[in-house]
Amino acid sequence: MSAAEAAPAKDRFTALDTLAVVREIRAAGRLFVDKVFDVGPDRWELTLRGTAKAKWVLLLAAGRFAAFRKEAGPRAEGLGHLAKELRRHLGDTALTGVAEPRGERYLELEAGRGDSGKLRLIVEFFGQGNLLLVRDDRILAVAHARTWAHRSIRPGADYVPPPQHGNPWTMGVAELEAALIRSRTDRVRTLAAQLGFGGPVAEEILRRAGVPGSEPATQEPPLAAAKLHAAIAELLAEIGETPRGFLYRRGEVVTDVEPFPSRRWAEEPGVLEQRFDRFSDAVVVYFSSVAPSVTPPPADPFADLRRQAVRQVSAIAEMTRETDRLRSQADAIFSHHDAAEQAAGPGNSDDAESTVEVDLEGTVVPLLRGRPPRESAQRLYAEVKRLQSKMAGAEAALAATQQKLGSATPPGGDSTAARAGVIAPRRKLHWFEKFRWFLTSEGVLVIGGRDAPSNDLIVRRYLGEQDIYIHADVHGAASVIVKHPPTSTEAPGPVSLAEAGQWAVSYSKAWRAGHASADAFWVTPDQVSKTPASGEFVARGAWVIHGTKHWLKDCRLELGLGQIDYEGESLWTTAPPDAFRGRGRLRLLLTPGEDRYRSEREVEIVRELGFSRDLLQRLAPAGGLSVRRV
Repeated sequence: MSAAEAAPAKDRFTALDTLAVVREIRAAGRLFVDKVFDVGPDRWELTLRGTAKAKWVLLLAAGRFAAFRKEAGPRAEGLGHLAKELRRHLGDTALTGVAEPRGERYLELEAGRGDSGKLRLIVEFFGQGNLLLVRDDRILAVAHARTWAHRSIRPGADYVPPPQHGNPWTMGVAELEAALIRSRTDRVRTLAAQLGFGGPVAEEILRRAGVPGSEPATQEPPLAAAKLHAAIAELLAEIGETPRGFLYRRGEVVTDVEPFPSRRWAEEPGVLEQRFDRFSDAVVVYFSSVAPSVTPPPADPFADLRRQAVRQVSAIAEMTRETDRLRSQADAIFSHHDAAEQAAGPGNSDDAESTVEVDLEGTVVPLLRGRPPRESAQRLYAEVKRLQSKMAGAEAALAATQQKLGSATPPGGDSTAARAGVIAPRRKLHWFEKFRWFLTSEGVLVIGGRDAPSNDLIVRRYLGEQDIYIHADVHGAASVIVKHPPTSTEAPGPVSLAEAGQWAVSYSKAWRAGHASADAFWVTPDQVSKTPASGEFVARGAWVIHGTKHWLKDCRLELGLGQIDYEGESLWTTAPPDAFRGRGRLRLLLTPGEDRYRSEREVEIVRELGFSRDLLQRLAPAGGLSVRRV
């Protein structure tokens, strides 16, 4: 099967299709908007009148296509709210311009009436699609209100255009050559993604240039750039100012529509070409036969509240991480007081705000230059207190948002139901879920601290006389407790201890350092104490170990991510892979990876597994992630 035959049917406009419709509208001369009609979901029709009593119809299908033609199609019986707004503002206005698409997939019409200000009707063909009416950069009406980090699309908001790429159709030979040289992939992907031509158009350009698309972009870039530039110019010339339409069929099935004679399809056996005098006529035939590949999601009346809750959860998680970081820095100052005092230098610094950053055994700490280390620690603790106060307000705001949503999924919980629009009842958390936790393959509960306060808490409150205390042989690692099974008279066996050791080293600094393995040790509860040797200081979250340590050598840094069955519930957890056997479903294997790719891996995992990113961040160790499927 050829590449063209295997390609899915086009379900929306390319940048060249958009350009062709723009040129059709421009070729019609001066136009005036008459009326606006609803046609169907996300479809509208504008009736236009031109010179010499010429009448036109502009069909707009947000997220899919546009067509400029003589004949009107079937219309809805009534007018929706958006159609009424468009008719009210655009009726009897003159079309004063059609913006150049510049390689983008959106249509922008300019209109005006007397002193009413400049109106812009914008139709987006990318993503889920949208239609907006804008006056003087203020949105008057919109088909779908949406909010992103960089732009908000809603009535009354300032209009911010979507992110734009450079115009690929105006690139010179030198620019094309530079892009090929910079690329780390093949030619077709370079043109399609990096230069913004899109897949079908990139293949057409390469076919016309006679340059293999599967070869690396860096192969013979001067020659390839010259051929590609000539092919791009040829393609634009063939579209012309009054584009024709070319419909391609395989038997009775339409396969593509283009504003130019396609070289890709001409070489495909069994594909027939049908020509139209106007591109839009071919567009209507094609899109009437091809269903959209993606069904727009149903409107969610709680969408704004859900987005607000997601932002609030993310802000709380970020403040939690920041307080943990600041507290660790302050603890490190007290744990390494002599080194901190030496690094801060002599007292009486002229600049009271001057700081110096010092690495105290893996923790980078800001110290006030020339001041006692205690003052630096107190400043960090004061910032922790300020953030905790801010977090309390954020948590109260989140609780109010969740109450409006009807007790939606709690922060860190599985958000599948919430994303599907289902209001899920709040699940009561088990006591151990406030810590890191897993169940060994022998069914033994293991818990670990997330930070210095919880490291203190689990030992003070949850370390029983028959439990086992485990710690990675890495400075600053978490305290881990292997709980004695309440229904058993036997202590946790060597299998559970080995799995707990592997789990302990995976949540230590050895993970971020990229180690393949590390050592851990276990002791009994009576060997764990807060009493230091004379002259020593025990920081918050740290414990002193007395007596003989029982070593767990070369524990592998590898964790499984998946779900286990616990008392009739399915809970997400991270554990040594063997711990999932017979107890749940192992989905992914995690090993240390590069820190700079952490965000990309997180996005991949949450998309694949369907839970929130906040939950993943609570489950996975700090540092880079390398992912393997099982």
